Amino acid sequence: MNSAVLRAQIELRIPSAFALHRRPQHKFIPTGIGRIDELTGGIPLSALTEICGSPLASSGKSSVGACLLAQATTGREIFCALVDAGDAFDPASAEAAGVTLSRLLWVRCGKSRQKLPPLEQAFKVADILVQSGGFGLIAVDLSGIPEPVVRKVPVASWFRFSRVVEKQPTALVFLGQQPHATSCAGLVLHLKTTPALWPGNLFTQLNIEAEVVRICERKPAGSVAPVFSLQSQWA
Repeated sequence: MNSAVLRAQIELRIPSAFALHRRPQHKFIPTGIGRIDELTGGIPLSALTEICGSPLASSGKSSVGACLLAQATTGREIFCALVDAGDAFDPASAEAAGVTLSRLLWVRCGKSRQKLPPLEQAFKVADILVQSGGFGLIAVDLSGIPEPVVRKVPVASWFRFSRVVEKQPTALVFLGQQPHATSCAGLVLHLKTTPALWPGNLFTQLNIEAEVVRICERKPAGSVAPVFSLQSQWA
């Protein structure tokens, strides 16, 4: 039996046996920061993203997160959710940055009667929100959780998040000190900053450098964006 006949018989029984699998193209939510959007295309929908930065100094991840929420809630009129594991979110600063608070669900972990640790509570809430649908962007801020605690999260938990969100038109973004989802993430950004002094020795601006640690589409990991600046929220 030659290969052509064998292939025909297999295709007769299993029509998709030789079909080429094409990975679906992601849609994106722009961050509103031109240099990051040029580098990554934006934050992918139906994927898990990590935005990381050092806890020792302002890394810029909170500012980038605020820009993303502003772009989603105001620019795109998307309903968003913020799972605030460390109860560090400042609505007034977010509104000043352009976030439409009426389109943002703010979940403050550690404020309920349940005696769950903040990290566990944040993961449970994020899981419920992702599966329920209805949110174009779900941000989970783990910045205030000690790094040794986050490091104990099993890879299976990150894998489950990535598999659930890939079936939803939702961007799932984790803000933290270090990346942990590894190959489960569609995009991993690492940020670092240096303060820029203006007259009067006031820190009114942050110079931010964004390194792509992992990306599944368009450009290779390891790309470094030119330094860009964001206005500080206390300026």
